[in-house]
Amino acid sequence: MPDPSWQAMQQVQQAQQIHQQHVRSHRAMHDMARSHTRHPGAPRTHYPAPVHGASRGGSLRSFLGFLALVAVGFFLARDPELRAAALEFMRDI
Repeated sequence: MPDPSWQAMQQVQQAQQIHQQHVRSHRAMHDMARSHTRHPGAPRTHYPAPVHGASRGGSLRSFLGFLALVAVGFFLARDPELRAAALEFMRDI
């Protein structure tokens, strides 16, 4: 039967090797990512998309519109008379 301390030492060495390989692979990935980044003197190949409407201050308007729709849905769900009137209006259109 093998010596328990020898087995423990072997397991520790194996764990250290696995950890070192893991660290090396992470460093390789970081080095690869770093080599693919734009260098300060490199020309720009991509320009950001122009900012329009909803992305520039329109988000509040969109949120308020959504909130109004939720409120209408809430009131339609709670009031049967209002729901009946709304359904009748939709049928007439």
